[in-house]
Amino acid sequence: MIQQHGGNIYGYRDILDFSANINPLGVPDSVKKAVAEGAHGIEKYPDPNCTALRERLAEYEGIAPEKIVCGNGADDIIYRIVHAFIPENALVTAPSFSEYSRALAEAGCTADVHYLTEDSGFELSESILPRLTPDIDICFICSPNNPTGRTVSADVLEAMARKCLENGIILVCDECFLGFAENSEELSLMRYLNDSCVILRAFTKLYAMPGIRLGYAVFGSDSTAERIGQSGQFWSVSSLAQTAGIAALGEDDYVRRTAGYIARERSFLISEMRDMGVRVFDSSVNFLLFRSIPELCEKMLSMGILIRDCCNFDGLSEGYYRIAVRTHEENTAFLNALRRCLNG
Repeated sequence: MIQQHGGNIYGYRDILDFSANINPLGVPDSVKKAVAEGAHGIEKYPDPNCTALRERLAEYEGIAPEKIVCGNGADDIIYRIVHAFIPENALVTAPSFSEYSRALAEAGCTADVHYLTEDSGFELSESILPRLTPDIDICFICSPNNPTGRTVSADVLEAMARKCLENGIILVCDECFLGFAENSEELSLMRYLNDSCVILRAFTKLYAMPGIRLGYAVFGSDSTAERIGQSGQFWSVSSLAQTAGIAALGEDDYVRRTAGYIARERSFLISEMRDMGVRVFDSSVNFLLFRSIPELCEKMLSMGILIRDCCNFDGLSEGYYRIAVRTHEENTAFLNALRRCLNG
């Protein structure tokens, strides 16, 4: 029942999936059209350098294309970074996305853990700064963090970027969910980008296209970007994924509508769940971490709703769960099922 990641709906029938944090507005029509029209070119190898996509991303991010590397999802880039540098000592936070630690362990790297506490609402604070010592080679943080939904404050991001530069630490900040936040530009490490910084982004969640694997990284250093660009497999991004990405980057109104819709539905869910007496943690994005009764996953599944059991996240235990923010109709169905579970 406990899964490594959300979204594993295969094997279930007629399931309402709250375990995967995908945009409830669905894939933009422009992306669907671009993929359909791009199918005529699948007999050719994709551009290994993602030239057109990187140029479009450079316009979108306001940075040189030489500082951008595209990959088969953000996960691909995480592993490429680790295997390109083979760090000896790393620092990660917990609870957080498990692929950082998995990639580091695969490369034989020792990872120290900075635990985020429930008492602080799982917020990453300046308490991490003393741990950014010269013996650390790489540090992974996630903002907004998965599964907590918390963002890192601008002050902490700025201090971390500065200290990592001073101590020669690669700072990887995963911002794959940041597009769901209404004030995303103010919350990004892009404001403090330096030669030590790497920012991870993905099309997967925001544009509701997990079936087309596409992510990218923005680097403060040209040489680091080149090193990562030369690592991993040669054709890491399919031609259809490149086409879909270019189309998605033109969907500014869709992104604005998404942030507003998510904010309203997130507030609705939090209010209703807290009225039931559920401990729901504050979030800035399209998912919520909460505490509830044991075996809630099984009870909800019996009602046709799949949620994410978070007991296998380092730093969490039995009774922690994560749900996506879905459409209003779906969110209402979830709340009705939750009430039945809690009321016996």
